Amino acid sequence: MRKRLLILPLALLAGTASVATAQVVNNDHDRGPVAGQLIDHPCGPEQQSVVRTQSAVGSTNSTAPDPLGAATMTVNVPDGQTRCIRVLFTAETSCTGFAGAPNDYCRIQATIDGAPMDPNGAGFMTIDSEDASGDGHAFEWIKRVGDGPHVIELVRTVGNAATTFTHDDWTLDVALKL
Repeated sequence: MRKRLLILPLALLAGTASVATAQVVNNDHDRGPVAGQLIDHPCGPEQQSVVRTQSAVGSTNSTAPDPLGAATMTVNVPDGQTRCIRVLFTAETSCTGFAGAPNDYCRIQATIDGAPMDPNGAGFMTIDSEDASGDGHAFEWIKRVGDGPHVIELVRTVGNAATTFTHDDWTLDVALKL
């Protein structure tokens, strides 16, 4: 049986403004931690977007955060200003090697300056689990930050080192919004 965790941020568009909202809602080991707080990120119109794609196959067996190197980038916010940073990641993924165990999860998380972006999932942003076939998946994260340079990084982990998280054909879209 396939297990999927879908955390879909709600984007509410009003004129040129948007509000991104996310919440984790239960304590089931297949669906993540206890309900987190609801967080609104009022954002204005998009100012800039950088889109990066890669078709090369990559994988990890790491239970510690393992950066997806080609998906790391720096964005700059002008002096004295703030920006909403929106990160959208889509990929073809598979999660194999440790079928039937409770820790057969493949996870991904967007960080900004080393801290998780919202929704942070408390370390449980499962993009795939117990599935040898390649399927398309997506996550979106958001965070408001102050001026200066900020490093956006995607980190991946597996629940058990015998699990292989494989990904290819991915797209990363990082948008700066007022």
